[in-house]
Amino acid sequence: MADPANDQSGHDNESERTETPSSSDREEASAPADATDGGTEQDAPGDEDSSSSSSETLTLVDAQQRAEEAAEELLDHQFEGIIKAETADGDGWRTVVEVVERSAVPDTQDIIGRYEIILDAAGEVTGYELLERYRRNDMKEEL
Repeated sequence: MADPANDQSGHDNESERTETPSSSDREEASAPADATDGGTEQDAPGDEDSSSSSSETLTLVDAQQRAEEAAEELLDHQFEGIIKAETADGDGWRTVVEVVERSAVPDTQDIIGRYEIILDAAGEVTGYELLERYRRNDMKEEL
């Protein structure tokens, strides 16, 4: 087990050593880097557009995680769960989350709030709304 640790630190040292003696590689790297930097500046907006379009495509799991984060940030109540997530008009997401607005003993008397949180394609919150409040023990139809 000690050998892999030595190998890792040795690997780091090897990479440093590889960079140090290869000054000609540095010169070659800096020359293409300058050329690449020029190309990167031109490609950067295109690359950013490509990466932003790929980042704009939010998956269901990403939308759920972002809705949970938004609920905790915006609503300042204990997050209970996500009960609905669906694509909204366009490329965004519509999620419905539940939070505990008031804890009680017994917990069947907790007050639960259902909120709709709208996310755009990039995962930014564009709006939220309280849909309803109810006691935890009340039988509710799912939305």
